[in-house]
Amino acid sequence: MEPKGPDEYAAVAILIYKNKEILFIKRSENMPTHKGHIAFPGGKKEDSDKGIHSTAKREAHEELLIPKKTVNSICTVKGSLDPIDTVEYKFNVYPVVFSLNEKQLNFNKDEVQKIFYEPIEKLLDKNNWSFRGAYDDDWIYMLDNEILWGATAKMVRNLCDLSLK
Repeated sequence: MEPKGPDEYAAVAILIYKNKEILFIKRSENMPTHKGHIAFPGGKKEDSDKGIHSTAKREAHEELLIPKKTVNSICTVKGSLDPIDTVEYKFNVYPVVFSLNEKQLNFNKDEVQKIFYEPIEKLLDKNNWSFRGAYDDDWIYMLDNEILWGATAKMVRNLCDLSLK
């Protein structure tokens, strides 16, 4: 699903390792938006990007230091989810799902503080989610001692087809 209308959008890479774990990052406190949040690698479209897949893959390369020459063999596009509207952006964020063929442990310390691999089985368990209630769809998930919330949490629930009420 590519953006319709204006060319301004953001895309994130949902990287699934061996169909068992999802990679999350903790954003650097130096980032202009979403400082310190648990997120997926991602960001705004750049002029050289040819669509949401290109944007998501470029951002994964930049944030996880995946060499450009191997990014296509390490990250295989599986599809995309419906875009998410976020509070801080005035445009949609497009989640692109990738199969991650090699576990990534390095990251760009200017953009990322830490990476996490969370078992999908735990994300699918409704008992691991809590309703915080700051807004209508404010479901959170504890990832180590960090809170997964907001747009990233919604993307995870959409990916897992997890309806929480």
